[in-house]
Order: sequence, then structure tokens, then C-alpha cells
Amino acid sequence: MIAVDGGLHHRLDASGLLRVVFDLPGKSVNLLTPDNLRELERVLAEVAGRPEVRAVLFASGKPGSFIAGMDVTEIAAVTSAHRAAEAARFGQSVFQRVADLRVPTLCMIGGTCLGGGTELALACDWRVAADDPAVRIGLPEVQLGIIPGFGGTQRLPRLVGLPTALDLILTGRALDARRAQRAGLVDLVVPASYLERESLKLLERAISKGSAAVASETRPRAKRSRLWERVGPLRRVALGRARKRTQEKARPEDYPAPYRALEAIEAAVTRPLPEGLDLEARLVGELVPGATSKNLIWLFQSQTALKGDAAVARGVPRRVERIAVLGAGIMGGGIAQLAADNEIPVRLKDLRYEAILTALRTASAVWERRLRRGRSTRAEVAQRMAFIAPTLSDTGLRHADVVIEAVVEDLDVKRRVLADAERTMGERAVFASNTSSLPISEIAARALRPERVVGMHFFNPVHRMPLVEIIAGRHSSLEAVATVQALAVRIGKVPVVVKDGAGFLVNRILGFYINEAVRLLSEGARIEAIDGAMTAFGMPLGPLQLLDQVGIDTARHVGDVLRAALGTRAGSDSALLAQMVAGERLGQKNGKGFYRYRDGRPSAPDSAIYSLAGSPPARDLPPETLQERMLLVMVNEAAVCLEEGVAREARDVDVAMVLGTGFPPFRGGLLRHADQVGIPIVADRLARLADAHGERFRPAPSLLRLVREQRRFHPVP
Repeated sequence: MIAVDGGLHHRLDASGLLRVVFDLPGKSVNLLTPDNLRELERVLAEVAGRPEVRAVLFASGKPGSFIAGMDVTEIAAVTSAHRAAEAARFGQSVFQRVADLRVPTLCMIGGTCLGGGTELALACDWRVAADDPAVRIGLPEVQLGIIPGFGGTQRLPRLVGLPTALDLILTGRALDARRAQRAGLVDLVVPASYLERESLKLLERAISKGSAAVASETRPRAKRSRLWERVGPLRRVALGRARKRTQEKARPEDYPAPYRALEAIEAAVTRPLPEGLDLEARLVGELVPGATSKNLIWLFQSQTALKGDAAVARGVPRRVERIAVLGAGIMGGGIAQLAADNEIPVRLKDLRYEAILTALRTASAVWERRLRRGRSTRAEVAQRMAFIAPTLSDTGLRHADVVIEAVVEDLDVKRRVLADAERTMGERAVFASNTSSLPISEIAARALRPERVVGMHFFNPVHRMPLVEIIAGRHSSLEAVATVQALAVRIGKVPVVVKDGAGFLVNRILGFYINEAVRLLSEGARIEAIDGAMTAFGMPLGPLQLLDQVGIDTARHVGDVLRAALGTRAGSDSALLAQMVAGERLGQKNGKGFYRYRDGRPSAPDSAIYSLAGSPPARDLPPETLQERMLLVMVNEAAVCLEEGVAREARDVDVAMVLGTGFPPFRGGLLRHADQVGIPIVADRLARLADAHGERFRPAPSLLRLVREQRRFHPVP
């Protein structure tokens, strides 16, 4: 077998089968690079006219991975539209060579197959996948602010039909092997141990009977799926629906990629392939150098790095075979569901049967939602549910490697739960408190083994929010921290390690944001103006909508914790929130908050809030003025957090704010946004706000140091 530095191996055996194997050295997954694409082009040109070549098989030398896409560092480095378009055209030309081969071609998929890997598979005549959980097939490019550029927008609609292609490309979601087969993306799904054998059998059939004859046997849906392209009204309906869904989710100025993808997909069903490929390349050229793409790729790389940090944590993580969750209910049920979804046996304990039922309903609802959407089977749901063992006693707690506490946010209660657990759990087990604001060192102050106590702050809803804050107390061991950090990655979360302290990182910064929104309301700004300013900026919810969703009582408790630790800089005690709690205005959970609710949904702002605030709406401030106050107070507190070591670096702040609060991903994160505005401008505006509105805006010393040294939060790329 001949190998090159790009990790491409090829060999022609005696039967005339050319095997092309991707095996990128030094990487756990295969990526497409300029080197292996050039080598693939050379190999294809060399064999195109050789009569002894009867078939070509594409495979991977790495278990659990076919090709995970193009190396994003290559995409991130491109700043020229011309260079981006030319790179796309080069990839298209290489894969077109695959499509033009006069012998049958087959892609053997035994693991992750994303982006350019899927585009290579689409250029082949056949795709065979292993029936293995490691197999994920899709085109996730829109999640990076770009579109498939090696022919994916053109070949996928031609293969699977317009509606399916629109769904897969516009969402960027990946399919497992069985769902890929049902979609028409994969021709055959076989047990992993039979993958090569069945792939070779299919190639032999194609050689002996002809590809067209075999295709008619294996692709019964192909003709039906083409109706959407051939019938103009159907085509326009499908594209119109997709365009409407896209407009509901994102504005073109913020996220241009889905809109450009729609253009390319429409070309796939209305124009010849060469014209569609040319448009695809031009659109890639337009998107790659853009700010949205650069920010989304940076976030992707940062999340990948944070997951990798768990693999190189300073401590050696303990292998987690079983976990226990103490405190059923919505949060406990969410954590249990997540563990079970990753096939980790979980003991779910509470003192009340009703709480256990709430937790089980919470877990079941997640799987039922997938079931309705066709993303799970009834058998899969039953299998996952079996990993949860509910109990009202401490039975089985001693077998847990990690015990996660998810009881109410009360220091005394959490200490009692820890004390009870330590009498039963194993001496090496880690106790992880799911607290949103209480310092871990205070929770562990009376612990028998404080070195085994850490914080593991999940965000609600657990199954949707990708962030977990990992908090080390004063006495937490490196092994304990590394264990929960690795566990977070294993269950699909992004762990950010933060220093112990009130509110940790996300809730501390968010507390200043919420406090400023309430101040603006008390000064006469309208509820809808405050929230509208921030949703216009790109936040998924305005701050007052967020308060209603979190719960006014919960938010007030976090505010009290922050004020006790940080003093008046975190704001004075909010009389408005106190009155709302006293009047049982708790937000969405009881239908009364800043908004009125109908059937659990906000209908309109509640004008009664203005009388509670003591200031009727009288000021129509520009959205930019409202945004400036709420955003810059967060930037300033984030700078303080970096000074105090609450976060290790600006990257951690940005990823945490995007994943934990919904800070607009297209802006790259709170501090990356500040860099793009300009640090001198940020410091000057903060100083002016401090003079006008109070010392909470006074620029942090580290921010002023950045101005003096002409640096940014993030190094200049």
C-alpha cells in the first residue's frame, strides 16, 4: 500500500479493486486537507484510464471515523473571497473526478462522516454504512457560517430529493446509519463486523450487473423523491416553506449561510450540475471571509479545545461506571436523562415519591419528543429508560463513582445532603453539587472528605444547554475535578473550569446584566423596549423575559448571594424584585411576572409592573443606548472575573456566555465582541457611563491596562 504525508493510502489488488484509505497521522479523526486532496486528485488521474481497475473503494484507517470534514483551521485562515471560491472549486474538481470514473465507486462508512466526508460519499456510486452508534452522516457547514462547498448542495438534492436535502443542509443535523438509509443517503446498512464484506459484495454486483440495474433494486424511493424537482409548483412550495422557516430562525444579516444555501439548493433542482457547482463555489467565496463565519468557526474551535482540556486535565480522572443523582424533580430528571442517554447507569434518589415521578416524566418527555420527530424508536426509548433506577432509599449509593446533588439552592440543605451521602457513598466517589451560585468551599466546609467535593453546574433545560461549569473548591483534589470534567465531555457537554465564588462565572456576569435591566425599568424605560433592544442585538430573550423564565424568586436569591459577596458593585437590593416575590409574581412558572401569560406563553407586558417600580414608562431611549448599558456592564465584570482568576482566559468567558446565556454566536462571544468594537472605545464609553450612572461602570484596571498596552482580550490572529 502506498502512503503519503497527508494520510492517504492506496493499493490496487489482484482483483482490480483500488482501495483508497484515509488515515491522517497524529489525529484521532480523519480530516480533509489540501495535501490529501491533491494526492487524491493525482491518484484518480492516474487510474482513470487503466483497464485493470474494475472498482474503487474509499475507506478509513481509523476506527469510529470516516472523514469528519475539512480541517477548519484551513477554512479559518482564508480571508479572501477569491481564494475561498478557488479552494471550493478545487475540492469540487477532485470529487467530480470520483463521479466521472467509469467503474463503480463505493464509500465504506464505519464512523463519523461529516462535511467534506459526506460530499466525497455523495460523489460515489454507492454508500454502505455500519449499524454502529459511531456513524453520523451530515453536512453541518451552516453551523460554521458557510455552506457545503465540494458539491454537497448540488448532489444531495439529486440523491435524496428536495425536502430531505433542505432539512439536512439548512439545519446541519447529522443522521445515524438507519435514518440515513431511510432518507436515501445510504444504500445499505450492515453490522459493523460485516461492513467490508457487504461492501465488496455490492461492488461485485455492480460490476457484473451494471450500476443502473443494481440502483433500481436498492433505491426504490429515488423516482418518487425526484417529483419535487420536476414539478414546478411542488418545488416552489418546498423552497417557500424552507425560506419561511429560515426567516423565523435567523436574520440574513446575522446568519447569511442558510439564505445562501437556499440559493444553491434551488440551483441544484433548476440548473445543470456545472452551473450549480459554479454558484456553490461563488457563494462559499462570499461566506468564508465574513465575520459570522470567522466567529462561528472560532467558537467551534474553542469548544473543541475545551473538550480536549478534559483529556489533558492536570489530574487523572477516575473512570465513571455508575452515577447517582440526589434530588429528583426537573433538574434531577434532566441530569438522569442525560446520563441514561449516554448509557451510564444512574441511581435517582429523592425523599418523596412525587418528586421521583416528576423526574421520570422530565426524562421521558425528552425521549418522547425525539420519538415524535422520528429520531428515536420505541425500543431505543425503553432501552435508555432502563438505565434509570429510581429509589427512595440510599440503596446502591455506595456503588456510584460520582454522586450529583440537585436539591434546592439552600446552603444548609446542601450541607445536610452531603453529610448524609458521605455516610453511604464510597470513599473515592466524587460528590458534585449542581449549584448555580453557592460557593463550593462553603458547601464542603463540614465535609468528611472535602477533597472529593466539587461543583458541576448544569444549565436548564439540561438536555438542550451544552454548558457545564466545573468548580473546584479550596480543597477539591485534581482527580475529583478531572473526573467530573471528563464526565461532562462524555455526556456531550462543554466543560468550563471556573474558580469557586459567588455566582461562579456565568451567573455572576449575568447578574450585572439583569440588574442593569431592572434599573432601566425603574428609570422609566418600557419593558418591551428593554427586551426588544437585546433581542435586536441577537439575544434569544430579553433580560426581563429571561427573569420570568428563570423565576423572579430564583433570580432574587442569586442577586442576594452576589451582593453579599461583591457588595454594592453588584447592585443594591432590588425593591422591585422583592415586591414581585412578595406579591407572588414569580414569572412564567405561576403565570405572573413582567409579562402576562396565556397557556404558559407570554402574551404582553404587564402594565401593573410600572406602579410596582414606582416609575411609569416615560423615556423612549434609543435601542443602542439601552444595549450599551446592559452590554458594557457585562464586559466590565468579565474583565474583573479575568483579573480574579474566576475564568482562566477570555476564550472561557466567551464560550460560557454563548453556551450558558445564548449570547449571539454570530458575534463570537462577549469579549470577542468587545475586541471587535475596540477596547479603547469600550473603556471610554464605560468611563462616561460611570460619570453619569455610577461606579459599577468604572472601567476595570485590567481593561485600562489593555488600552495602555494596545492589546485586546484575545490575541490578534
